[in-house]
Amino acid sequence: MEKKIRVTLNKYVIDILEADCQSFKITKNSLINYIFSKLKEEKIDNIYTDEDSKGIIQFNLNKLNKNIYYDILAEQKIQVEADFIRKMVYRYAYQAKNSRELFLYEEIVERIKYGIKNKRVSKITFDDSRKTSILPFHIGTSKLELGNYIFCYDLIDEKYKNYKLNNIKTIFITQEKKEWENREFIENVIKNFDPFLSQGKKIKAILSSEGKKLLATIALNRPEIISNTDNLYEFRCSEEQAKRYFTYFLDEVEIIEPLSLREWFKEKYQLALKKYI
Repeated sequence: MEKKIRVTLNKYVIDILEADCQSFKITKNSLINYIFSKLKEEKIDNIYTDEDSKGIIQFNLNKLNKNIYYDILAEQKIQVEADFIRKMVYRYAYQAKNSRELFLYEEIVERIKYGIKNKRVSKITFDDSRKTSILPFHIGTSKLELGNYIFCYDLIDEKYKNYKLNNIKTIFITQEKKEWENREFIENVIKNFDPFLSQGKKIKAILSSEGKKLLATIALNRPEIISNTDNLYEFRCSEEQAKRYFTYFLDEVEIIEPLSLREWFKEKYQLALKKYI
């Protein structure tokens, strides 16, 4: 017989759980069972307050958690089951998103850390079944603490890359050791971590007055300003970062350099125009 649990939570926390299920490709049932399995023996103070807006979540304990559930309640002298679960869920939800991700991907993270420490070549498989071999250097987070990345050298593509942690399905640490080449570059990236590896890369763009307002407003993936004169800006920015950031600007930005990026925007706008003619 299933053990079904209902818990009242504030709407903010419910929204976080739902967003994380989508971001981390996990079901609500699996997410809360994982939280329970990791936090069930921690002493968690009731430091969180509920908001007026509330909702109910319902889930079933999986077989492993169900077998120990009542022993845990008895051992910790739990009087109110829902409050016990609520505290664990709140402990999880009130962390920054990148911390929640590290918590959920703990097994993969520990393997990556081992590979980094021991300079081991590692084989990773992505969610879409792609595979590659890497030499990992660092687990970094975005400036807004929205996600974690594996900074590495991809031995197949022969490039330095950042791979999103939540796109990795499995990782296998091989016995092959490989020394870090270009150590100065690697250490600079680690010190000033940037998911887009923009170190040494620049773009030039002209911003309209509205474009300047967008630059001040949109923080996600915003590049660093190197210099600006009137409407001409120079950014420390890779092409990939520029593609993600400046597509929001539409006609409020004109990419000047590099030419390859300017051509990319030109082609995209031409293709978009055809849909409206």
